[in-house]
Order: sequence, then C-alpha cells, then structure tokens
Amino acid sequence: MPKLILTGVILCALFCALWGPSFLVARRLQRQGDWAALRALRLLWPAQLVLAAGLIFAADAAGVAKPAGYSIAIIIAVSVTGAAAFGAWRLVLRQMERRRMRGAHRRFK
Repeated sequence: MPKLILTGVILCALFCALWGPSFLVARRLQRQGDWAALRALRLLWPAQLVLAAGLIFAADAAGVAKPAGYSIAIIIAVSVTGAAAFGAWRLVLRQMERRRMRGAHRRFK
C-alpha cells in the first residue's frame, strides 16, 4: 500500500510540474483582463501531456540511460516551453484585438 501512495504522490507532483506554469500564465492573463485564457488551457494541457509522453517513450526506445532523470527533464522542458508559447500566443491575440478595436474606432469618427 505505501508504494501505491508514493506512486500517486509522485504522479501528482509530475502533473503539477507539467501543468503548473501554464496555469500560472493563464491566471496572470486573466487578472489582466483576458477572460478566455483559462478556457484555452483545455487544449494546451492534453497537448502537453501527449508531447511529454511521446518524448519520454521515444527516449526510452532510444535507450537513454537514467529514465527518471530524462523523464523529469522532458516534463520540465515541455512545461516551460508550453507556458512560454501559451503566453506569447495569448499576448499576440490581445494585440490583434486591440488593433482591430482601434481600427473600428477610427472608422466611426
């Protein structure tokens, strides 16, 4: 039974490491007025999970030594990269919306 509990705790920690940074980026964007940022996570989280699992399986098939080390490194790399890409994508969408609204405001003057 303790091994099962330890495995569950480790899995929770890995999921928090995988999805935590993107959630923090989404919460920050939501506080800045981007109310759709949290909704977009429903697409990002499965993509991060599939990418991390695929990279871990590929590294295992390639025969890389120390599976725990490369698994954690892959999860952290996918997490940070996903959070940065998500933040950049949402900021680009906000800038496009601002420009569109500025153009609409100028047309009606």
